[in-house]
Amino acid sequence: MFISATQVTSAKAPSDASAVAFQVAIKQQQEFEEALKRAQERRELEQAAERARLEARRDRDQASAQPKSKAEDSNAEASSVAFGTAQAGSSTSASRGASVDVTA
Repeated sequence: MFISATQVTSAKAPSDASAVAFQVAIKQQQEFEEALKRAQERRELEQAAERARLEARRDRDQASAQPKSKAEDSNAEASSVAFGTAQAGSSTSASRGASVDVTA
């Protein structure tokens, strides 16, 4: 049974313990960088979701506040109209009892 030369040259066996330590350190560094990248992406996604949630809440609050302000405006107009008619009614009732001199 023969072993091809490509198998022998492609198999990289570390020559000593320091080479093994370097390989382990490099592998750990790569794993750390990948984990850090995933954590940053997850954090960015969470921040984007939080911003979207806040915008939706703000839009919902604004939407609920706008009908209230329109209703308050219509109530204010109705009360001012009612107040104006009450004033007009009181002035007409006051003018009913007043005498007017037409000879002058």
